[in-house]
Amino acid sequence: MNINNFSQKRKRSGYRAQAMVEFAIALPVLLLLLFGIMEVGRLMLIYTMVVNASRDAVRYASAVGRGDDGLFKYNNCAGIKQAAIDSTYNLIALSPSNISISYVDEDGNNAGTCDAGSGEDADIIVDSEYRVTVEVTATYTRIVTLIPIPTRPISSTSTRTILGIFDLPNP
Repeated sequence: MNINNFSQKRKRSGYRAQAMVEFAIALPVLLLLLFGIMEVGRLMLIYTMVVNASRDAVRYASAVGRGDDGLFKYNNCAGIKQAAIDSTYNLIALSPSNISISYVDEDGNNAGTCDAGSGEDADIIVDSEYRVTVEVTATYTRIVTLIPIPTRPISSTSTRTILGIFDLPNP
């Protein structure tokens, strides 16, 4: 008898309406939470990709020898910038203008910046023990406008010492 009474109460229309009202109240909160988690995840993804791009570019710039194009890696501006762009897998909008490359000598004096659009920058004379610095900047813009996260630039700077400059022949 108890079970019969319970099933008869559920059939009344008031219980269905109450569930719909509760769902209507809880849904915006749940969606806001879900979209907030997604936006913060995107922000962290962009931050991580910018940091990895600067690390990969400075690793390429401090490598010994010549690249696949036959140019020295340490002052191949286009190659360094392409190494940064390739490490993002085109998931963020990163262009060569968002990447700056500079060199510092052993005494901390500025040895120049890599400004060439393609190929080697002939104005830069770099020696062993110089430090190369790569700064990568990207902009985070939210997709969902309900979340109050402002648009912000994300920047990462990586520095590495060029341990040696050798002209290794290609086999």
